[in-house]
Amino acid sequence: MDNKVRRDIEKKKEQYRKNVQVVVKAIEENDILEKRIQRLENLDEYYKRGERAKRAHRLITKGAAIEHLLPESKDMEDADFFQMMQKILSSADAKETWKVYQETHPHPPEGGDF
Repeated sequence: MDNKVRRDIEKKKEQYRKNVQVVVKAIEENDILEKRIQRLENLDEYYKRGERAKRAHRLITKGAAIEHLLPESKDMEDADFFQMMQKILSSADAKETWKVYQETHPHPPEGGDF
C-alpha cells in the first residue's frame, strides 16, 4: 500500500474513533437526562401524594366534626346524608352564615360558596 492510502485509512480510523466518542458522549448525556426526568417525575409524584394526604386529612377532620355535631349521621346511608347536608347547607340561614364568614375572613377556605 502506498502512503496516500495509509494516510486515508488512518484518517478514516481517527474519524471513526471521534464518531464513537461523540456517540458515547451522547448516550451518557441521554442517560443523565433520563435520570433527571425520572427524578422530576418522582418529585412530582411526591408532591401529589402530599397534596392527596393533606386533602384526605382535611376531609377526615371535617367529616369527624360533622359526625361529632350530628352523631346520628353515623348510621345514615350516604345518599340520605348527602341529601340532608344539601338541604341544610342550601337554607337561607346557612347562606347568610357563609356570607358573614366570608366578609369577616380575608381568605375564604378552599371549596367556594354553597
